Formats: sequence, C-alpha cells, structure tokens
Amino acid sequence: MFGSAGSVIAIVGALFTIDARYAHAADVQKTNNETQKQIIESTNTLRRQMLEDKLFELGLKKAQDKKPLSAIDQALSDRYKQQLNDLNRK
Repeated sequence: MFGSAGSVIAIVGALFTIDARYAHAADVQKTNNETQKQIIESTNTLRRQMLEDKLFELGLKKAQDKKPLSAIDQALSDRYKQQLNDLNRK
C-alpha cells in the first residue's frame, strides 16, 4: 500500500515538474504578441527617424542654396511630411 502511494506521489510530482519546465501556449502567445509590438514600434521609430533625416537634408539644401527647392525636391519633401504625419498618428 505504501509502495503504490509512493509511486503515485512520485508520478504526480514528476508531472508537475514536467509541466513547470515547458512553456504554456498562452505564455508563448503573450511573448509573441509582445515581440510583434516591439518590432512594429522599432520599425516605426526607425522609419520616423529616416523621414526626419531626409526632411533635414532637404531643409539644409534649401538654406544653402538660398532659393526654393526644385519641383522634385519639393514633392519629396511633401511626401516625407505626409508619411511622417501618418506615422505620428499611429
């Protein structure tokens, strides 16, 4: 009787140990969601910085030339500003 009780206790203990060692599906999903959020935020931050840099370069060009930007540069500037506004709204 004590032998079978000891076996049951050992088996239950082993099951709890195994259960504790492996990740639960909910934990994995939560980690994946958090990772996806971080990737999206990092991507948006990087894109925002790139757009700001491009706008800065166009602003410098305008200041150095002391004349309005060319039509192409003005179109690029407008496009960068629009994309930056879209990112800032997110």
